[in-house]
Amino acid sequence: MTSHVFFPTWPISLNVLTAIGLILIAGVLGAHFLRRVLPQLPAITGYVLTGILIGPSVLNLVDATLLNDISLLVDLALGLVLFELGRRIDYKWLLREKGLLLTGIILSSLTFVALFILLTQFGVSKLIASIVAALGMATSPAVVLNVVREVKAEGQVSERMLNIVVIGNALALVVLSIALAAVHVEFSAGWENYLLQPVYLLLGSTLLGWLISRLLLLIGKWLRRERQAQLILILALIAATVGVAVMLHLSAMIALLAFGIASRHLDAQHAIEEPDLNQISSLLYVVLFVFAGAQLELGHLATLWPVVLAFVVLRLVITIGVTTVLAPTNRLSTRNGVLLGIGLTPLSGFNIIMVQHAVGYYPQFGVQLSTLVVSILVILELLGPICTRLALVTSGEAKR
Repeated sequence: MTSHVFFPTWPISLNVLTAIGLILIAGVLGAHFLRRVLPQLPAITGYVLTGILIGPSVLNLVDATLLNDISLLVDLALGLVLFELGRRIDYKWLLREKGLLLTGIILSSLTFVALFILLTQFGVSKLIASIVAALGMATSPAVVLNVVREVKAEGQVSERMLNIVVIGNALALVVLSIALAAVHVEFSAGWENYLLQPVYLLLGSTLLGWLISRLLLLIGKWLRRERQAQLILILALIAATVGVAVMLHLSAMIALLAFGIASRHLDAQHAIEEPDLNQISSLLYVVLFVFAGAQLELGHLATLWPVVLAFVVLRLVITIGVTTVLAPTNRLSTRNGVLLGIGLTPLSGFNIIMVQHAVGYYPQFGVQLSTLVVSILVILELLGPICTRLALVTSGEAKR
């Protein structure tokens, strides 16, 4: 008679669903504990610290393999952020506000040039310096949008902050696409890689977002403003956009930002009810920020702290300097110009995803790149949310 083994094999390894549950529970408890001790800190800081604690750098409860397995859910969370951000942006108003548009362009350009020069002075190769400097152009949309919502901020500073985030991320994606083409040249890839790949990435992703927005409006009109049905439709299309972008090797981030912007501005008949994504986005935000914390490796800071510190300080000085000098152009007081610059401190979380793409193309190239970027994120993932919350509260725009 054959005996059947029905007991689990030890040691038991976490599967994806258990890991997601652990991330959510640990994130909520970590943020709650931190807020009890330091009430003025944003919840994001608690999520990131919890991620560091349970991630590979400390307790290794969620290892690198599991983090890789849940990366698609993180893409969905980041995609939801970008869709929400796109829905909040009025590009027609932005085109009329030439001072704000100019501020975003000048800030991104100066940041890139200054960080590139700084990194090369520290001995970083020009290729890696260009990619890291491009990543430095992008303020985190997830952090800014989450903190704005957390403190219920409304006003000139918060509105300009969100618009500058969109400008910086859009320009960063363009520069990163060009830098990725340079990577193909460096490693002697075919001409179609370094010439067509950036064009395909930018135009293809934008077109995908536009097509999905048309589909939303088409089905949304048929649903006749049924709020619950439209909410399900929007979530389904966000998930589908991420999936299609992965299948077609496009950027889900560009596609979803375009989806958000187009779905608002093509809806002349207001067929789509403004979706209330708060409950769902709150759930995914926990996963996103705990995941970001778990990805951070503390060991590299021991050797890279001089260049990391210089990067963080220079980026902060340039941001505050530009927003302060151009404050009158944006109809802000000098004080609010300074606060606007402080609020733009968080570095964009999509940097890890972009670095993973680069490493996927050329692993031998990605080691130094990922080490440097993750080391910078260790500081800015913790410091950034605090700065944004401080700026919004001090400006008087926070309602909570």
